[in-house]
Amino acid sequence: MRKRITALLLVMVLLLTGCSGAQEEEKPAEIPFEADTVLIVGDKVVNLAKWYLYALPQYEETDRLYGSSIWDYVVDARGTTMKTAVKGDIRSQIIYTEIVCSKADELGIALTEEDNMDINLMTADYMDKLTPAMKTKYGITEDDVRAIYADNKLALKVYEYLTLNVDTTTTEKQVRNMILEYIPILKYYEGDDGEPVMYDESELKERSTLALDYLDRVKADPDVTELSQVTDETFVPITVTADYSTLVEKLSEKIADIAFSMKKGEIEGLFDSPDAYFILDCVESEDEAATNAARIRIIEERQREYFAEKYERWSDETAVRVNEEVWGTL
Repeated sequence: MRKRITALLLVMVLLLTGCSGAQEEEKPAEIPFEADTVLIVGDKVVNLAKWYLYALPQYEETDRLYGSSIWDYVVDARGTTMKTAVKGDIRSQIIYTEIVCSKADELGIALTEEDNMDINLMTADYMDKLTPAMKTKYGITEDDVRAIYADNKLALKVYEYLTLNVDTTTTEKQVRNMILEYIPILKYYEGDDGEPVMYDESELKERSTLALDYLDRVKADPDVTELSQVTDETFVPITVTADYSTLVEKLSEKIADIAFSMKKGEIEGLFDSPDAYFILDCVESEDEAATNAARIRIIEERQREYFAEKYERWSDETAVRVNEEVWGTL
């Protein structure tokens, strides 16, 4: 449940407005820091209670994984400690969420009654599990918790709205995953120095002849529909669920083209590559679950890229001020 309190890493920006005409542009007065102000994003003030609602789950998770002594550990060549790095991550999460929520009104996006019901339930659940000592120590109120859940929900709705029309078309070679069994008959062996040594011509002919004999036996047996059904210590199939690009990596482009066009139950060979001969067996021409997952990954990556492009521009227009006095005490 606590992980839900962590901000969604979404990125948007509050677009700045200015005066038009011949009048000189006047900058609005800066919002002053209060005693509990951690930072100000645009015109949104982030106080200590909000900071700790983001920070406490991450602090606890870091302690659990690495122990309390990890905070002074130096994590990069610049001398950054784990404490400083985690604080920076939390600050980024807060900034991202404040920025994206600031765009909701402009886009006509608001929380629904159902959204607010869910937020109230999550808030009550969180407050029930938060000890009185924690509430007092960090100044956390029910309104603070509700605001965090509302921000997260609103940020998600903005992200979904902005990425709704991202191109979802994919090609077969991009997404289709097949289940393939293949047997590589290597053209080399490992020498005493660990380096590959190619077989000579007579040895290669012998190896290919043995492989062809094996293939003939398999194809002649009507009960054999998959190479894995055949017990043979010399020819042991490797099973992969793979898309086209993975097949190219494993088999070479020429043989991958052949494999990708095979139908279920087909066993074919002997296919020649610079390093090996191959026998192929199409177990399934398409693994539906893997194919759907690949399609989703591609679309989600497009959404992230589209959103990131917008954020790069928007973030440059958003003022972020850190209260260094409070920041140094965190």
